[in-house]
Amino acid sequence: MKKQETRSWFDGVHSLLCLLLMFGFGQLPAFAPLTAFGMKVLGIFLGLLYGWIFVGNIWPSLAGLLALLLVGGMKPAELWHQSFGDPVVVMMLFIFTFCAAINAYGVAKYLSLWMISRKILVGRPWLFTFVFLLSIAGLSGLTSSSPAILIGWNILYGICEVCGYQREDAYPRLMLFGVVFAAQFGMAMVPFKQLPLTVLSVFEGLSGSHIPMVPYMLLAVVCCASGITILVLMMRFVMRPDVSALCNLRPEALGTDGRNMTRQQKIMLGFLVLLVMLLILPSILPSSNLLAILLRKLGNTGICMVVVTILCAIKVDGVPLLRFGAMVQEGVAWGIILLLAVVQPLSAAMNAPESGITAALLVLLQPLFDGHSSAVFLLTIGLVALLLANVINVGAVGVSLMPVLCTYCASAGIVPQPAAMLVVLSIHLGLLAPSASTSAALLHGNASVQSSQLWKMALPVISLSWLVMAGILLGLGGLLTE
Repeated sequence: MKKQETRSWFDGVHSLLCLLLMFGFGQLPAFAPLTAFGMKVLGIFLGLLYGWIFVGNIWPSLAGLLALLLVGGMKPAELWHQSFGDPVVVMMLFIFTFCAAINAYGVAKYLSLWMISRKILVGRPWLFTFVFLLSIAGLSGLTSSSPAILIGWNILYGICEVCGYQREDAYPRLMLFGVVFAAQFGMAMVPFKQLPLTVLSVFEGLSGSHIPMVPYMLLAVVCCASGITILVLMMRFVMRPDVSALCNLRPEALGTDGRNMTRQQKIMLGFLVLLVMLLILPSILPSSNLLAILLRKLGNTGICMVVVTILCAIKVDGVPLLRFGAMVQEGVAWGIILLLAVVQPLSAAMNAPESGITAALLVLLQPLFDGHSSAVFLLTIGLVALLLANVINVGAVGVSLMPVLCTYCASAGIVPQPAAMLVVLSIHLGLLAPSASTSAALLHGNASVQSSQLWKMALPVISLSWLVMAGILLGLGGLLTE
């Protein structure tokens, strides 16, 4: 009872400080190059950042929208158009709904089980481990990290039961982290998933630059496979758990979930492939192609809406294939929707010349980066993202660094896309503190995971993965601008 009272008291203090920053910071005198308007916008941003870190996503985001009306000087019609009317926010609603249906029909679990049930893996425990983690990354990319982690853990527990492992044994403990690590990387592979989409939409709004989907996904897949390879190599040659029991694992021991697909699963899988293809085609078809013209006219939001509409219209055994109300209730992460809704208008206000925030950031950054190459800047901004993401909310870190990144790149004449992608990938490695992300909270909340053991195995894997990832973007980041 005393712990609950103490926690409630701290929550109240954090909430008060959040509101004081939002509504009170702007009353302080402005200092050049910041303007009075810039101080108000900066106060809203600081209040939101504090609230996201110490309180949560939902009510601080709602309070931020109110602050933009009351102290930020935005008119209601303008605010609602730039927030809930923004195409990215609407797209998120349909993506969440579609992914909820994919998860509800078990399509994601089917794909994961199919991948790890191949005969080539029999008697090859480390190849099995790599493929299993890769399947979790793919599962996360198709749905989101939380269901991928929970499904992955359930499959892992089944494997442990078949092989005779206890959950406290070395291999299961390492794999509990491995599943979360792979799921986080999987989320980063798809630019229209919730966290990458949030951060990249802020980047595109501030910089006016675009990161093409196909090169992004190719580089992200390479980074993901490299990170999982590093984890497996560390397990095999450094941590050395006993994997002899895996040598006797047979595909039939994993159950029958992945054997035969139902009619509904086949239809949903077909629409999943269709959605991915429709989202990719505009970036690879010639601009004069009629299909490309239609898809560009629809935009990503319209494409998602078309797919969801068709699924709602199709009935199997008298039941809509996608029950919209149920899937919205089950799958939409409203905290992310609200965060994105307030970020869109706030980003525009912060980037407005009359705020002076861009000029102030430039003054702060010039002494730090002047005289250094674009490679030094990319590594520095990526390292800052990695360090912060392992302490505070990863979404807040990504959103906060975009104005810094865009301002410096614009002033120094640096191509911003590789640095932006490194920030996006880096924040997905935030797992060392439970406050970093939902995935980190799940990891730390697992009774079989001890914090001391987690740091021992996670810190070197995260560090090496980041170094390889940064090297890949230094070498191949130019693909993002072609």
